Amino acid sequence: MSINTLWDNFFTKDKTGSIVDFLKSISIFKDLKTNEILRLERTLHKRHYRKGEIIFNEGEPGAALYIIKEGEVDVAINYDSDPIILTKLSSSMFFGEIALFDETARSATVVASKECEIVALSKPDFILFSQKEPAIGLKIVMRLGEILSLRLKTSNKQIEELKSNNA
Repeated sequence: MSINTLWDNFFTKDKTGSIVDFLKSISIFKDLKTNEILRLERTLHKRHYRKGEIIFNEGEPGAALYIIKEGEVDVAINYDSDPIILTKLSSSMFFGEIALFDETARSATVVASKECEIVALSKPDFILFSQKEPAIGLKIVMRLGEILSLRLKTSNKQIEELKSNNA
């Protein structure tokens, strides 16, 4: 029996590695080094949502970016009257990222379709973090810009396809 195995029995292993590995798997953080992720991790808020619990409502001001650590959510419009599910998101996916740039009304309601563990990065925390760690903040903003650009191009292509199918 090695000394390490003996000590492992007395102390619970630090779970920091698991959050670092998880955050590294998220596309907006993929360019960050381990020590940068550790500094960012301190600004994140973790919360559990029960199945059916609303994370945020369409029309509310945006406040944070959300990352699904475990579980699944539905993104819907007209949730209170005639809900239309736009998409389902699951582990390692993120939503609400536009809230890091502006506080306009949310364009959809997001509801936990299964029990979820969510990690959130609020706009005020991100601004403060970026002021203290500008190089890391810039890396995150650049990745978000790339992702938003790709999403816009995809949306434009889908609109064009719909337009030509209806012509």
